[in-house]
Amino acid sequence: MNKGDLLKNKQTGEFATIITQPWVKLWRDDSDWEAARYGFDSATAATAIKICYHKTGVERVFKESVARQMFDIITENTNEN
Repeated sequence: MNKGDLLKNKQTGEFATIITQPWVKLWRDDSDWEAARYGFDSATAATAIKICYHKTGVERVFKESVARQMFDIITENTNEN
């Protein structure tokens, strides 16, 4: 998954485009926040992508692994930019 790829949501049929190159983001879940209460800093690093839905213009950030489950890649962008 790369910037410019056209995606289709498998459940809703909505189209979206990836608008950023993938990057590494720290994701925190409930157990990480619980650990923070006791002075520990923990998180999981995973690849993130930002998409924009065509119909609504809403932008969302997803873990790439989650996005691969939710979306079909309709067209892959072959440009390197």
